[in-house]
Formats: sequence, C-alpha cells, structure tokens
Amino acid sequence: PSFPGLRAIEQALDYGVKVSGCTIHLVTPEMDAGPIVAQATVPVLSADCSKTLGSRIQAEEHTLYPRAMEMLLRGQWEVVGRRVLSIQSGG
Repeated sequence: PSFPGLRAIEQALDYGVKVSGCTIHLVTPEMDAGPIVAQATVPVLSADCSKTLGSRIQAEEHTLYPRAMEMLLRGQWEVVGRRVLSIQSGG
C-alpha cells in the first residue's frame, strides 16, 4: 500500500492522489508490509472527504475479500517476492 497504517484514507487525501483503493495482504510483523494477495482501486473525487472515499473503498473491499479468501482457501497459491500468486490447477 502507498499509505500504510490506520489513517490511510486521510493520508491519501492529504497527499492529493487521484486514485486510492484497498490492498489485501498476508500479515507480517511490519504493518501493511506482507505479500500482496489482491488490490482494487477507486477514483478520488474532488469533493471527497474521508467518509465518502472510505465508503467507495469499503464497497471494493466487500467484493475483493471473498475472491482473495477463495484463492487462499483453495491452497493454490505461492508467495513470489512481495506478491501472492494464484497457481491454477492443471486438472
């Protein structure tokens, strides 16, 4: 994630980015530093505040989490660098 930590949305707005989003990653001791499982983006609108941007990000999270969990629970994945990659079964 570009803005790790508890105030990521506020950090993104303060920095003035045009796109923000969410990252699902494996947990490691360092905050928001684990291998990335999945990511989604949303536009940052000129009238956005942390609540409106947060709502759009949360909507993306609600679709992204089940897909990421399905891949992980199938057990067909491996960590390559900082990313978790899906391994398709050859069956």
